[in-house]
Amino acid sequence: MGAVFRRMTGDERHPGISAVYEEDNGDTDPVVALMKRYVPGNTDVFAIAVCTTILHQLLTLVPPYLLGVTLDAFFTGQRTTLSVALVPQAWIPPGTRGQFGFIAGLFVATALATALTQAVQVVTFRWFQQSILHDLRTDAYDATQGLDMAFFETEATGNVMSALNNDVNQLRAFLLGGLRQSIESTTLLVGLLAFMIGLHWQLTLFSMSFLPVMLGLVYVYQQAIEPRYDDRRSAVGELNTHVQNAIGGIETIKTFSTERRESAQHRTHSREFWEADWRAAKLSGLFYSTRRLLTEVMSLAIVVVGGWWTLFGPPLMFSAPLSAGLFVTFLFYGRRLVQESSQIGDLVDTYTDARASAKRVFGLLHYPSRISESDEAEQLERVDGRVEYRDVSFTYPGADSPTLEHVTFEAEPGEFVGLVGPTGAGKSTVLKLLLRLYDTDEGTITIDGTDVSMTTMESLREAIGYVSQDPFLFGGTVRENIAYSDPNADERRVVEAAKRANAHEFIRDLPDGYDTAVGERGVKLSGGQRQRIAIARAVFKDPPILILDEATSHVDNQTELLIQESLSDLIASRTTFVIAHQLSTVREADRLLVLRDGRIVESGDHGELLERDGLYASLWEVHTGATAELPEQFRARGQ
Repeated sequence: MGAVFRRMTGDERHPGISAVYEEDNGDTDPVVALMKRYVPGNTDVFAIAVCTTILHQLLTLVPPYLLGVTLDAFFTGQRTTLSVALVPQAWIPPGTRGQFGFIAGLFVATALATALTQAVQVVTFRWFQQSILHDLRTDAYDATQGLDMAFFETEATGNVMSALNNDVNQLRAFLLGGLRQSIESTTLLVGLLAFMIGLHWQLTLFSMSFLPVMLGLVYVYQQAIEPRYDDRRSAVGELNTHVQNAIGGIETIKTFSTERRESAQHRTHSREFWEADWRAAKLSGLFYSTRRLLTEVMSLAIVVVGGWWTLFGPPLMFSAPLSAGLFVTFLFYGRRLVQESSQIGDLVDTYTDARASAKRVFGLLHYPSRISESDEAEQLERVDGRVEYRDVSFTYPGADSPTLEHVTFEAEPGEFVGLVGPTGAGKSTVLKLLLRLYDTDEGTITIDGTDVSMTTMESLREAIGYVSQDPFLFGGTVRENIAYSDPNADERRVVEAAKRANAHEFIRDLPDGYDTAVGERGVKLSGGQRQRIAIARAVFKDPPILILDEATSHVDNQTELLIQESLSDLIASRTTFVIAHQLSTVREADRLLVLRDGRIVESGDHGELLERDGLYASLWEVHTGATAELPEQFRARGQ
């Protein structure tokens, strides 16, 4: 993974999904990698599917052979006795009636065996396909869940959704149709050649003369179509991204009356997809028409040469005779040979499309995360809540300047720490590092003396409750959102958490109370209601460390007052970090950290900081409306 990580340092952004697989696994075909990874877990079913497929295809070659034998033995008189390959002569009854009945019985037995093997083949292949897709789908989803936040900030959501849905479904088509068809075609080609050589090697040699031309056509097509499928996959991702953004931002679109502009952009993305698909379709159309013409020419050549051979004897340098029955058999076999050789083009088409999809899905599986759990990571147990930052510096990937520089402070168990400062000072980033949503570039962060980089992700994040300034609610009920960390919790705990967040009253007044559906992302609730449910969700978790990142940013003054009044209860016996632009929210904090340009420039309680008459005092004057007394330096900084 070293090459990929080098690309992520300095000013580089995260690599694209497909680029990750190509850079780390350039010598390994992604479809081959898919089979190597997932077939071993389904070996028994796959073996049955392959065996029945091979047997089924070989059985389909028997009726044309029996038809030729029947014609020569009973109608053309070119055979004096009935003989069937691989059947002992002692099994064949004497007399025309008995022999005809025996042949009819072989036809029936072959038909029954063919139907039975096909049924088993279909069922086992479907099981195999669904099992692999289930494993692949869940692995890709789990891998996505494990990626760091920088990935989601640089990779378009539509591309990720396209990989998880469209590309996985494209692999479904390959596993169900393409893989089975490849086994069938391989079996038929080998079986046909074996049957034909055994029956008449000279006519077989002539029938095979066109195969190099067909295979060459397929190779040229495969080389030309692959980049066009890659372009089509990328265009689908861009189209999905735009649609998702448009649906998610529909309120903004309507309030700004930009429907026409968004529609124009959607038409542009749709046109780009159409053009990418059309470029692939044009090449496919040319290939299939050429292949069809070549197939018909090959079939006609076998009919003409075989018919001449039967009527007038061996042509050119050939010498072996050809009976009418054998010619009929060869008509079936020869056309089947031509058709199956042409099917290679379909297989290449399906395979190439699946290859483009596999690169994107495996790109997710191989995507490097900057946040990883050490093999020596330990569980955080019985957390007291002492947090210490030691000379912490951090720069976002691709950023030109550091976001945090040499941040150092301590928070004792149960202490209420407020973080204030201008927009962009790095307040939220400080606490995202505590959650390991990002990792520090320099310095260490410890909880109860344990470096957070040496703790398991699960135990670290279980010890911390987090409420962001733009909380996310899952589609479902109010109860389900509050009890997100423990879906099986009883009603009492849910209601108690809501009361402590001052959310119980408005929840009780909702149409279905705690069973009210909140809609996608909580769209049916106001911003203040979503905020209080998010606070209740964090309180319900009852963590030893609580982070409120602008938790009152979307509430009205009355609701903010209610939250402030209950804040002492919310932070009781737990270490609490509160980020606030509304300084009244953190006025009673045990300690205030004032940040500017990624550094802590002041530290102390409300009274101490006012006496220093520094940045905090200026921010407080803005908060209270005393802007006339602001120093000119503060105004000049655009604060």
